[in-house]
Amino acid sequence: MTKGGLETEALGVERMSEHVRDWADLVQRAVEANGFLEPGFALPAARHFPAKSRPVFVVVWKSSAAQGARRLIALFPIVAPGFSLGAATARGWLHKQAALATPLLDRDCAEEAAAALLDWFAGDRSGAGAVLIPKTPMSGAVFAAFTRAARATGRAWRVLDSHERAALLSGGDPEEVWTRTSSRKALSEMRRRRRRLEEAGELRRVIYSTPAEIPRATEDFLALEASGWKAERGALLGHPSLATFVRSATRLLAREGKIRIHSLELAGKPIAMGVVIESVGRSYFWKIAYDESLRAQAPGVQLVYAITETQSERDDIGLTDSCAIPGHYMIERCWPDRLVVCDLMVQAKADGVTQFAEAHAKEVWRRRLREVAKSAYHRLVSHRKQR
Repeated sequence: MTKGGLETEALGVERMSEHVRDWADLVQRAVEANGFLEPGFALPAARHFPAKSRPVFVVVWKSSAAQGARRLIALFPIVAPGFSLGAATARGWLHKQAALATPLLDRDCAEEAAAALLDWFAGDRSGAGAVLIPKTPMSGAVFAAFTRAARATGRAWRVLDSHERAALLSGGDPEEVWTRTSSRKALSEMRRRRRRLEEAGELRRVIYSTPAEIPRATEDFLALEASGWKAERGALLGHPSLATFVRSATRLLAREGKIRIHSLELAGKPIAMGVVIESVGRSYFWKIAYDESLRAQAPGVQLVYAITETQSERDDIGLTDSCAIPGHYMIERCWPDRLVVCDLMVQAKADGVTQFAEAHAKEVWRRRLREVAKSAYHRLVSHRKQR
């Protein structure tokens, strides 16, 4: 679709891979970062996940008469709505390996780019009555751009399922940060446990970040994760396609200097590892694994404190997102700052008030049914364990 010097189109994975340079350039110009939409992360995910879950990349190009060229000003991977009784919802692509689905919008024309995306859905033949942008920061510039564009064109919007998750603002004193939601006693106890670890051998912190280091560190992480409880509940090594995705993504991100693997090593052996993705001033604490045979000495907590020290000292990173579920028992006691994340639903067609209301009601009902099913499942599991 072409309108007012803007061209919007939907591209498959292979077509999108032809525009990696434009994509990477947009990442640097984006009004709000999203490490899970770095090409080095998103393309391997799209390629290695099952074909039925692969996204369509909706992109907006802006022509430049002066330069005789065009530049990419928006990128929004979506899962196109399938068959639906009544108004459907086009959903931003959010898979289990991503903690955000925030689209990329050019900082110089964010609202214009958001409006162009909405116009594409309005003209799309999918029958979408609404566009859902899942897991996006509520205080972020992308949320603001879409809601302003909606207001300007008479579209309605709603916020669904907002929640807080732990985050770490840079520049603070690690001890003060750590004790803001904990206590001096807890910090002293953690250090006592660290001394117990040191009695067993040399304990050191290592950060792997170069293209030469990352492949080996990735294998160590995968092995460490698979050695624990996740071996029975979804360790990456237990799923060949996921393991291939992780190996590919970490390798590609390392080429761009956008990944660090933090390792706490005892006598030369990793006992806790964390994978941190970076994108234009933000970090994302993506994965953690630790040696469960050392649980009494809390190697995972020891690693988080080491990461807290490192991230607090960096002046090129403003915030580290924990990527954790709400109420996570460990990270929320360690990191006191909070990031409010929500699902934003926007009316697709400017004149589609009825369709949007129907799509919104269906989505609310679908989520209620999902929660009822989850509760029933957990009650059943709990009942079986008590028998």
